[in-house]
Amino acid sequence: MSVAAEAEAASPVARAGRDSLIYPWFVVVFLMVLLTSSFIDRTIMGLLVKPIRADLAISDTKFSYLTGLAFVILYTTTGIPLGWVADRWSRRLLITGGVAVWSLMTAGCGLANVYWRLFASRVGVGIGEATLSPCSYSLIADYFPPERRARPMSVFAMGIPIGSGLAMIIGGAVIEAITKIGTVDLPVVGPTKPWQSVFLIIGLPGILLALLAVLIIREPPHRKLRADAQPSFTEVVAFMWGHRDVYATLAVSMGLFAVFSYGGNAWFPSFLQRVHGFSQGQSGLFIGTSTLVLGVLGSITAGWIGDRLTRQGRRDGLSAVGIPYAVGMMICAAIGPIVPIPWLSLTLFAGTGFFSLTWVGVNVSTLQTVTPPPMRGQVSAIYLFTTNMIGLGLGPTAITASTDYIFHDDHAIGFSLALVGSISMTLGSLVLWFGRGAIARRLTAVGTLAA
Repeated sequence: MSVAAEAEAASPVARAGRDSLIYPWFVVVFLMVLLTSSFIDRTIMGLLVKPIRADLAISDTKFSYLTGLAFVILYTTTGIPLGWVADRWSRRLLITGGVAVWSLMTAGCGLANVYWRLFASRVGVGIGEATLSPCSYSLIADYFPPERRARPMSVFAMGIPIGSGLAMIIGGAVIEAITKIGTVDLPVVGPTKPWQSVFLIIGLPGILLALLAVLIIREPPHRKLRADAQPSFTEVVAFMWGHRDVYATLAVSMGLFAVFSYGGNAWFPSFLQRVHGFSQGQSGLFIGTSTLVLGVLGSITAGWIGDRLTRQGRRDGLSAVGIPYAVGMMICAAIGPIVPIPWLSLTLFAGTGFFSLTWVGVNVSTLQTVTPPPMRGQVSAIYLFTTNMIGLGLGPTAITASTDYIFHDDHAIGFSLALVGSISMTLGSLVLWFGRGAIARRLTAVGTLAA
């Protein structure tokens, strides 16, 4: 795409920034609710390690495939063609279909009674959830001008800590209540164990959200101005390769940060239960509350700082926010799981909620700003492919592999968390630090075109 074409593509966004932002903010909040639902569906697995392992007779490593590999296989690979479709078709309908699919497949996990069926259902959850983020990123970038993007992106990203927190709080309570009841005989479904009932309870309400998506989400009016000249996938890849230092910095740094965040989501409950003696309900309440409260605070803070730096003309907002967050996460991750003082361990452990993926809105806001509007769906999908292959593909399994093959003790999971957290946060910070100049130059170029 030429510089002239890129500048022309940016102009609708600038015009959109002068329109009323009431409806766009309403859409952002609703998209955040959808992201919350998706993270409840994907995070609940962390509370179900013990019963699933017992019923299916699997190891920690095989369980990690359910939280990482099974989800990431088609979440990432289908995301790229879906990003291509998002640049050409109705993002509203794509999101609606995705919500319906992941909700049904989550409920389908409750029908699985052998490992391969549960694995297949988790793959299906990944297919459905692959639609949400690329379409949401593209929609939000169309609705808000660059100097106002970090906050709505951060509000959308609040669905991560809110969903993860609610999954733990509600999931823990539901699991304990259902466990007391035991196996129930449901109509049509038949005998259902407590962990299977949990999937049915959290999955089926998502169908209502899919119906609401059809009614609430609308495409920005100016989108038709660029609907007849969409770049091909080859052109998008060529554009990204021409700016590979920018896109590699954005995707690889976030992927490395996600290694510990996603891995922690999968194994934090087991850490509290094995090391600190928490019950399932207690671990869910502790993790959920800290993630919900501190995660929302971390997201709001990151978005506010990011937009403030952008309005001041700063081109280093990403590194100015991301690196301090990474350092904070590194301290909590490296010390919290292994310090022998219980109250300090739990305090630092809770502190991860403030830093864990809560600055992703600033990262994604930067991604949308450096990308021409007609390419945003496909670029977002490639970005998510990279971050999730690294974060989801490696995180849960890296932690449990350390437990199984390095420390050889289930109760050494705290050392595994500290090891993986220290390495991933250090590498992510270095990538972001060395790539900050390339991002600043690209933002300067985009700002010149849009002026």
